[in-house]
Amino acid sequence: MARIALVDGNSFYASCEEAFQPWLKQRPVVVLSNNDGCIVAANARAKALDAWLADQKIQLGRKGGFKAAMPDSLMYQPYFKVAPYLKKMGAAVFSSNYELYADMSARMHGLLGRFAPGQEIYSIDECFLDLSGVRCDDFTAYAQQIKAAVAQGLGLPVAIGIGATHTLAKLANHLAKRNRGYEGVLDLTALSPAACEAIYASVPVSRIWGVGQRLSSHLGDMGIKTVRDFKACEPHQIRRRFSIREEKIVRELRGESCLSALDPEGPNQQIRVSRSFGQPVTQWDDLTQALATFTQRAGEKLRRQGATCQAISVMLRTNPHAPDYYQAQTTVPLVQPTQDTRWLTRLGKQGLKSLWQPGRAYHKVQVTLSQIRVDGPVQYDCLLADAQQSDSATSEALMQTLDALNRKMGRGTVQLAAAGMRERTRPWQMKRNRCSRRYTTRWDELMRVR
Repeated sequence: MARIALVDGNSFYASCEEAFQPWLKQRPVVVLSNNDGCIVAANARAKALDAWLADQKIQLGRKGGFKAAMPDSLMYQPYFKVAPYLKKMGAAVFSSNYELYADMSARMHGLLGRFAPGQEIYSIDECFLDLSGVRCDDFTAYAQQIKAAVAQGLGLPVAIGIGATHTLAKLANHLAKRNRGYEGVLDLTALSPAACEAIYASVPVSRIWGVGQRLSSHLGDMGIKTVRDFKACEPHQIRRRFSIREEKIVRELRGESCLSALDPEGPNQQIRVSRSFGQPVTQWDDLTQALATFTQRAGEKLRRQGATCQAISVMLRTNPHAPDYYQAQTTVPLVQPTQDTRWLTRLGKQGLKSLWQPGRAYHKVQVTLSQIRVDGPVQYDCLLADAQQSDSATSEALMQTLDALNRKMGRGTVQLAAAGMRERTRPWQMKRNRCSRRYTTRWDELMRVR
């Protein structure tokens, strides 16, 4: 029998903070978005804020409360709105520590890969494991072993859902998280058909992987309210009414594998990197440093896919709420496809120069790589291409060395001079005034034991 397990980290960002500061498990913990704007992660104690607010007869939101459709009401609220109440609750508040979270994610996925012959990494805190080739009499007990291994090795709590397909595994994972009786693990393949149908009848159709708010509304108009209702639909009729994607979801609910966590069409069609600045930027040198840093990050993502690009776009804007709001974008095509950060940065600066208007205070710059293709043999144009760009062997070796050093020693250890000195405070950097130590990627921020 086919068995797919979805392993998902619980409140992943907050759990990463708790892993290195265990005493935080007794306190509400929240993690903020870029520039410390909104809450993007919260542990269970912090999510209890709604009940606390109700006891205090405090209401937040435009219509006298949080959005009813949002299961974790604290999530995505502007921090300034809830800061006084978090303080009263004794909550620990952190800026997003992306370096720590990315490294902990890589460690978690690496550990999980040992438990199954097949693995599909879906997101920073989720991956699918193909357990079909695993010999085991009790997969619930096996999943509990996986949970214990992640907890012992990394200090991270996870929930595991097992099903015959990716969609059912995702659904099982959702139920394992919401029902304490499952102790973080639910294996739908171990239940009888009648027991599964009873569970499906109690779960809203909106909880199905791939069923968004709009589709859920359309299905509701058709009288399809629960997972069982959707599963009972005729797949071909659903395809005629919607598309082949929705037909595949129905088939997956019936136990027929049709979907994958990975994109079968190859690399992303665009790679976009941007950040709102921590404070307005008025100087050209500061702006080019931000552009170089973002281009470097985009180049890393491009090479990780084993791909090249043949166009780079640059977008520049000021404060959208200012009366003299300015936004402009330009695209610079490349004669030859490349994955070389040096060349991309050079062309990106050319594009930025065409958008730059002195005297303005800029709030954001964005870099987009497009016309992406899987790396392979290329017929070089010796007439129009730059000589350095044509030296693909040297370029590839240099970029591989750069990426290897940054993976081993921490992002930004080796970078282009155009990105500025890492030790200097850069005015365009995000506000992360509450950032914890990068315990696993910086020698000078290692855990200290006294």
